[in-house]
Order: sequence, then structure tokens, then C-alpha cells
Amino acid sequence: MTANGRSDAAPSVVTRGLAGVLRAHRHVTRTNLLFVTITSVLTAGYVVAAVQARPAVPSPRPTPAPDSALRTTDNGRRPAPAAVPLPTLPRLGSLIQATVVVSSDRPLGADQVGRIIDASGAHASLLVAIGEVRLGRGRTRVLAADPIKARVWTPSTTGRATGVWQRAAIGEAVVAHAVAAAYGVPLGGSVVVQHRSRQLHLRVGALATTQLPGVGLVVNQAVGKRLGLVPRTGLLLAVERTDPAVTAAVLGHLLGSAAVVDPVLSYALPSAGWVAPAVGPITSPFGMRINPFTHEPQFHEGIDIGAPIGAPVYAMTAGQVLYAGPAAGYGNEVVLSHAGGVTTVYGHVSQILISSATVTTGQVIALVGNEGESTGPHLHAEVHVQDQPVDPVAWLQAHGVRFTH
Repeated sequence: MTANGRSDAAPSVVTRGLAGVLRAHRHVTRTNLLFVTITSVLTAGYVVAAVQARPAVPSPRPTPAPDSALRTTDNGRRPAPAAVPLPTLPRLGSLIQATVVVSSDRPLGADQVGRIIDASGAHASLLVAIGEVRLGRGRTRVLAADPIKARVWTPSTTGRATGVWQRAAIGEAVVAHAVAAAYGVPLGGSVVVQHRSRQLHLRVGALATTQLPGVGLVVNQAVGKRLGLVPRTGLLLAVERTDPAVTAAVLGHLLGSAAVVDPVLSYALPSAGWVAPAVGPITSPFGMRINPFTHEPQFHEGIDIGAPIGAPVYAMTAGQVLYAGPAAGYGNEVVLSHAGGVTTVYGHVSQILISSATVTTGQVIALVGNEGESTGPHLHAEVHVQDQPVDPVAWLQAHGVRFTH
């Protein structure tokens, strides 16, 4: 006991009680802190999840400019598109029903072109350069045009097979199959082309049947300019639901001697009759035979008709001159293009008589000869359909022609 009579145990109880309270307070504080921490974490997670789950608010977009503002330049003119998709080649036949080619020695004026288009009823037209050129000592017609614009004028079969205008676009010469065969020009080789006094060596980028009247060579505008071809001397016309021959007759009457009008011989046009190319016996038929010079088997792509030197050679049917002149193996040769993608060939001739681009059925185009690789006077005659050789005898018989021996 102490002096005042209190016991020493009291302060110890108070002290212990206070310490217990403090300990309890600390325990509560830690518990509250843990509770607050857990609650905060859960709340933050909920908030983040809620934010991610909310639909995004679209950002404001600028008001689109008017169509005219998007398509015009500073000067108010609409620019040409960077690339214009062209119709696929198989569809071109339905777009261009028939074509007429107008060619002149001098440029066609705007008024003249307008009259031609009105008279023909053409729904499309294309100005080109057309002229006669020489391949070596032979000759054919050449057409020079903008490849991008002219691609739609190429028959679908030609376009699919060779890409005529794609090759012309890079400056290579496109030579018709029959012309290349006559001239002995391989694909990838070169040809010497001369127009008047200008001469060019051109690489052959494609061999194709252009199906344009008498046109055996196609080049682009730049090459045409280097050759000296006069621009606007040719006009291609697309006409619908009209026989091109009728349209050509109308334009021929309108233009008189100012221009030459040729209908493109489309696949739908019937032939104007057929005749035998010469009178005489068939000395070598179509098909496999032994080459008389190499003494090896070789496919004979035509027939040989025995006839004396100077005997007339007849155009088997109406058409246009695709090539006339010297020919590899055949000495001299005439190649004609006809309706339906048909080409006829006349080889070993001694003299070429044609002087215009168009021939009629039975017209005398040459004289029989013994030129080139020949064992005696005769005419070598071929018929090609879509660039494939067929038996001329069978073909002519199917068209009402009988050979007499």
C-alpha cells in the first residue's frame, strides 16, 4: 500500500486498460485500412470495366465536300482520272457491232468528220493515222493510234491472243500473222519499215490478225510520227445494227474521191461468193508430204495448182490486201483478208497486179510463176480460218466450188 492508502495495483489496471484500447484501435485501424484498400481496388476494377464496356462515342466528322469540289481543280476543270477501267476484251464484240474505216491522203477536218459521223450514225469514232508502208520490198498498210484509246477497237479474239495494243504501247511493231509468215519475221525479231523517205527498224512485239481492212502493221502515235505518217488521215467508226457494207456505200457516195471507205469484214457478214484461185490440176494436196528440197516430212499448209507461167491468179473471194510482195520461200506472195476471220494466200507468183486495198471476188490479182522454192510453174494457195490452215479444196467445196482436172 502507499502512504495515502491506495494500492499500487490501480495504475497498473488503468495502464493495462489503456494499452488494450490502443491495441484495439490499432487493430481496427488496420482492419479499416485493409477494408478500404480492398474496396478501392474493387471499385477501380469496376470503373475500368464499365468504361471499357461503354460504346465508343464517334468522333465528329467533317462535313463532306460537294462532289464538284472533290472533282475539280483550282481552275475549275475536272481532271482526267488516273486510270480508266476498260471493258474486258471478251465483251468488246457486244460493244462494237461493226466498224468502218475511212482513210484519206490528207487530214480529215472537223467539219468533214462531223458529216461522216452524222451520215454513218456511228456511236463512236476514233481518229488515227493510216498509210501504206514497205516491209523490205513488200507493202502493206500501217495504222498508228493512241494504244489506250485504240484497244477497244481491237477484235476480242486478237486482243486475248496477243495484246496488240499493249505491245504497240511500248513502241514495238505489231505484225499480222500472215504478213509475218510472208515476210519471214519471227516474234521478237525486227522489221524494216519504210514510209516514203523515212525508214525505221522496229522490234516485233506481237503477231496478230488485226481484222482491220488491209492493215498488216500496227504502231503507236510516236512511231507513226517518226515514220512520217500524217495524223487524222484515218477514221474508225463504230456502227450498230447496220451492215458495214451499206454504211460504207453511203459514206463513199458522200465523200466521192476525197477518201476511201472500207467496211471491216466482221464475223457476222456472209461471204460474197468464192471461186477457184487458178485453173489447173492439183499437183500437191493439203497435209503431210515429203519436202522436195529437204526430203523430210513436212506439213503442207495449202495446195499446189499446176498452171503455166503468166496464167491468171484469182482472188478467191472479196477482201482487202493484207500484204503483197516478196515472201520467204514463196518468192512473191499476195495475202488477202476476208469476212469471218478468213485469210487467203497466193504464193510463187511472177507478177503482182493489184493496185488498191480492196479486191472483188474473182479479180485477177497476180500471175502464176515459178518464184522461190519451187520445182515448176504453179500456184501455192492457202486458206486460214482464225489463223489456222484448213484444206482449201474442202473449204471451197463447202462454198460451192468444184475443182476440174
